[in-house]
Amino acid sequence: MFFEELERNLTSTNFFVREKVQRWGTYPYTQLKYLGIPGPKPTPIMGNLPNLKEKGHIKLYTELIKKYGKVISFYIGRYPGIIVADPEIIRDIMTKEFATFTNRSRLIPTDELTSSMLVFAKDSKWKFLRTMLSSTFSAKKIRGMTPLIRKTLSNLEKQCEAHSESGGEADILSLFSVHTMDLTASTLFGIQVDSQNDKENDFVKKGSKFLRMNPYHLLFLLTYICYPLFKIMYSYIYNFITKQRKVFDDFCWLLLSDRKKGNKNEYNDLLQMMINTQQEPNSSEEINGIVGTKPVNTNQKTTIFKRKFTDEEIVAQCVIFFLVGYESVASTLSFMAYSLAVNPDIQKKVQDEIKGVLGDEPADFENIQKLTYLDQCISETLRKYPIASRITRESSKDITIKNWNIPKHTEVIIPVYDIHHNPEYWPEPEKFDPERFSPEGQKKHVPFTYLPYGGGPRICIAMKLAQVAMKMSMTQILRKFKFVPCEKTEYPIEFGKNLLLTAKNGITLKIEKL
Repeated sequence: MFFEELERNLTSTNFFVREKVQRWGTYPYTQLKYLGIPGPKPTPIMGNLPNLKEKGHIKLYTELIKKYGKVISFYIGRYPGIIVADPEIIRDIMTKEFATFTNRSRLIPTDELTSSMLVFAKDSKWKFLRTMLSSTFSAKKIRGMTPLIRKTLSNLEKQCEAHSESGGEADILSLFSVHTMDLTASTLFGIQVDSQNDKENDFVKKGSKFLRMNPYHLLFLLTYICYPLFKIMYSYIYNFITKQRKVFDDFCWLLLSDRKKGNKNEYNDLLQMMINTQQEPNSSEEINGIVGTKPVNTNQKTTIFKRKFTDEEIVAQCVIFFLVGYESVASTLSFMAYSLAVNPDIQKKVQDEIKGVLGDEPADFENIQKLTYLDQCISETLRKYPIASRITRESSKDITIKNWNIPKHTEVIIPVYDIHHNPEYWPEPEKFDPERFSPEGQKKHVPFTYLPYGGGPRICIAMKLAQVAMKMSMTQILRKFKFVPCEKTEYPIEFGKNLLLTAKNGITLKIEKL
């Protein structure tokens, strides 16, 4: 509707005005063409966005890769972008040339709080946040959080019990969304809630409102990309969206204030760990200039930060960890439940492993490490259904990689879903096969063709915590229940057009007691 209206307006406008607008809207489009980067023809002002709106990024990127190869020009409005599906180039972007590709997309609108979130922070700000937060997600700290995870599992089991007794169909995403709400409340804020039965809880109400899909998200993105053409509309919509988010922001500020007044020794959640860093000595080392991965260049200088977290930076992390953690864990558990339901032999093998390794012993940080086949199933779920189905980086200078020239301020789009489904790297990519991640199977992996958490220094910092939470959750269910397809189970799953991978029509299964 938006694109059609814009086209009508341009057509009806005075010829000279129309010519001027179209010239303004098309002059950037020669840049990548002259560099020899193939790609679809962009439309005035909108670039290749109309194609994205029509087909969704998964379907569109797949078609473009088949037609143009592994390096493709793609204009986001008037901004140049390059789709990169070559694992060797991706490796260089994420590691060797990380200094040039430190930042994510500049097309994401930010305010003061958003720019302090680890996911969106840039350059030295990101480096500081990443360094300070690395210890928070250490194995020791995650081990200390497993009791918080365990407290949420009884509610999950009760919901499965209710579904099994009714014998009816279960909305699996809803089941895991409720559980993940409890999970994030516990591990992030130390709050024990029952999202299914206590919908009036302050955290549940504010968190649910924050997570609802905004109906203006597409228009908001377009106005930002086409700025300043739609400056007034941009300002209005941006204020509207930040006002919606402010309810949850204020809730986090209140929790932070109350926590600082209370007994800190009572808590072992992420909020408290971040508060504790404010009390530690005024220094933090960054080894070899790289945090969270093996150093690529050992000649990089060591950085020492001589400041602490501000309260605003703590609140910013609370907001983004809640949003990202909720979406990724709930969706991954849902896709895994579906995969096990349509592959009952694999589900049985997981259940036998849980029974043989754990018996009746409750799941904890140590014993879930022994569940190797369960781990393989989670890895294969993330290969087949990567929630972050695309990753973006921005070049800070002109650079040449494998004879491809990437100009400064170019948006690099890494199509994770398409790489995960490329038969060149993953034979029979549509088959759910956990053996791909057995010790022998992993020897066949091509580096940087498995990117569910990203890669390089900017790899997801909460990856290990998410994996522990998912293993404990699935263990709790599969030792007593099984997932079974029903009439409404869709095969294959049809995906939505959102940036995060979602099942367009949901995931419906039955839950049966063993």
